[in-house]
Amino acid sequence: MQHALLGELVTVKGSYYLGIDGGGTKTEAVLLDCGSRKVARAASGPSNYHSVGCTLAQVSLREAIDQVLTIAGLATYDVTAICLGMAGIARPGDREVMQALVSQIACFARVVITHDAEAALVGGVGRRHGVVLIAGTGAMAYGINAQGETRRADGWGYLMGDEGSAHWIGQEGLRAIARAHDGRGRTTDLERIIVSHLALPNTSALVPRIYGADFGVTQVAGLAPLVRLAAQSGDAVARGILQEAGRRLGNTACAVICGLEMTDETFEIVLTGGVFRVKDLVWDTVVTALNEIAPCAQVIEPRHDAAFGAALLAQQSGE
Repeated sequence: MQHALLGELVTVKGSYYLGIDGGGTKTEAVLLDCGSRKVARAASGPSNYHSVGCTLAQVSLREAIDQVLTIAGLATYDVTAICLGMAGIARPGDREVMQALVSQIACFARVVITHDAEAALVGGVGRRHGVVLIAGTGAMAYGINAQGETRRADGWGYLMGDEGSAHWIGQEGLRAIARAHDGRGRTTDLERIIVSHLALPNTSALVPRIYGADFGVTQVAGLAPLVRLAAQSGDAVARGILQEAGRRLGNTACAVICGLEMTDETFEIVLTGGVFRVKDLVWDTVVTALNEIAPCAQVIEPRHDAAFGAALLAQQSGE
């Protein structure tokens, strides 16, 4: 079978492996052929059932799966295996819920369910060995050593952890404004930038705005780019926040590396997430911490994303 995909003619034959990266914001689907070549990609809405419920999660999964198969000109029975790398999959009961949701969508020959961190690791480095440090709205590290042992650190959510994440950075920016306004801390241009961004008349108006029902984790995390903007303009307070974020993220990754006894091993550490767009502050601070604890390790950007990694896990599940 042949089909047009993104302006190119792709020959379709053999086995196919479907990978899903499902989170609280969106769901990505990637279809690979037996040579690990990408055949099609599709996206839909959120599918973390903890945050959006089972009904909406199933709708998003169904839409992503249907779209990617339609683009490829394939049917469910053409898929050798599917792997779902899902946010919020931490307990055996979570896997059972996802298994039930998928079985109601289609009958796949083989279904693998894992968490999004493993999918991000495999997508980032290409195999189940190494460490991934994720810093988006939340933050966590996950690793697999040469013996196949696994370990994770942080990912405790914004109340207990996620140190160095976009939410943490946004919250620290708000705290820096409060300290500066009171005279308890250094003056910072964050006050002007964030008050202006939120279209508020003055700093005091921050209180009803950020404590309002419509200003939650996502909105606080959305302030992180403003901290980055201030830092890039030379604001010392903003730069300090980002450097501290890098130190905390480095500690999170080091906890995994030490816990898996990988300090003297050669492996790859993939850094992924929007926080790492600041190469001269967060990224460099993390790299410095990792070089001290694991000098033989190599820090890299992701080779592929988590959906691609999930598809690779689907492929490897039959090996």
